Amino acid sequence: MGMIRVDAKALTALNERIARIATRANPTVTAVIKRGAQNIKTAVKKDLNTSSNQKFRNIPVSYEMRPSLLHIEADIAPRRGGNGNLAPIAFWGSYKGHPDHRFYEHGEDEFPNTCEHIRQAVRKDWL
Repeated sequence: MGMIRVDAKALTALNERIARIATRANPTVTAVIKRGAQNIKTAVKKDLNTSSNQKFRNIPVSYEMRPSLLHIEADIAPRRGGNGNLAPIAFWGSYKGHPDHRFYEHGEDEFPNTCEHIRQAVRKDWL
């Protein structure tokens, strides 16, 4: 069987271009992800504030940014302890009933808008 030769110059050039784009787009994309996380946090808190249960209204929600060169994420969650321990009941229900509040759905609502802003930021740097 013969040896296959591959010219990796094109792949190397593409990789370098992607790295340059990622470096330029990173601050913008990080800001977009942060804004999306804040929008989700605000929506979750607004939803919780409609509760008839005072303790549900006081569930603390926060987000933590985790940026790197090619991977940027925001971890949005209720904080542990105190009223935060009631989050599973508020968002996912208990054996007695269904949940009263939305959590993941707020992220789903924000997702298309955040993706569009990321697309615009990356496209600007790609061209």
